[in-house]
Amino acid sequence: MAGNPTSIKVEDALATLKLDVDLKTYLVSKRELWEMFGKMNSHMYRTLLMKRMNKANLDGDQRFMVFFLFSVIKNKDRVMNALEVMEPEDKAKPWFPPVLSFINTNITQYVSDVVKSKKFPAVNVPTCNPGLDVLIYCILVHPNKRSLVELSRRTTFSQLNLDDEMQSLAKAGYKYYWDMVVKGTKNPDAKLPKSDIEVPMFREEYYANSVSDEYLLVDVDLTEIPPTEPALGYSLADIAQYLRKTKLVEQDEYDPNLAILENELEVMKADDLMMWTEAEEVEEEEVQAEEP
Repeated sequence: MAGNPTSIKVEDALATLKLDVDLKTYLVSKRELWEMFGKMNSHMYRTLLMKRMNKANLDGDQRFMVFFLFSVIKNKDRVMNALEVMEPEDKAKPWFPPVLSFINTNITQYVSDVVKSKKFPAVNVPTCNPGLDVLIYCILVHPNKRSLVELSRRTTFSQLNLDDEMQSLAKAGYKYYWDMVVKGTKNPDAKLPKSDIEVPMFREEYYANSVSDEYLLVDVDLTEIPPTEPALGYSLADIAQYLRKTKLVEQDEYDPNLAILENELEVMKADDLMMWTEAEEVEEEEVQAEEP
């Protein structure tokens, strides 16, 4: 380009620009904006959500319950409806009124509505703290009923720091979720002329983004648990141990003779892991589920 007589020199281009004191001051004052500008990922979403929680003065219990509710149901309307019909003794809990108010005033359902509503997308609550979402799965499910296959079908599982074997299971589960569980979208923006809302389906690039996160598991004391081999990621043994041992109360005893996990591990010993996950997908290909 330097020898092209029609090209504009760098010095000539710079001469057409202006960076005065007002613009310098403005740019520096908006550093937080530029850090996130056009670069939203799970870490950025988590930062935005925590700032909203700070502004709303939510305490620890209330913050946990926001994450908990949207790990149970990634749908704002369904969360709000379920809260409204809870028993009086549940509504009397100290966390209930602030959480209800926070969700009502700060959460919207779809990412496409964020700019217009200036709210936080419900679907990104669990994905901005994947280790916590996996902990919540263990809170919801008795140790004997926890399933590695079921866990793999939570999209947050692929965001963990997994070794190659576990990530192959995570990919199968991620693909199953988007291709088999999510049946279209109810997003009203998808019906608008020239809408750029994508059809919900497995997309390799989105999965790759999830894999790059490499989050850690979270214990019941809300501290992170590193893999046995940090350089490799969580192994099958690590994940199985987490599913066996994680419990909130002593009554949640794990019985190997009754546990679904132990049956799954026996199948894994006899079969190639990828063949096993593919067989699971074929066997359950008729499963129907509404969009979360």
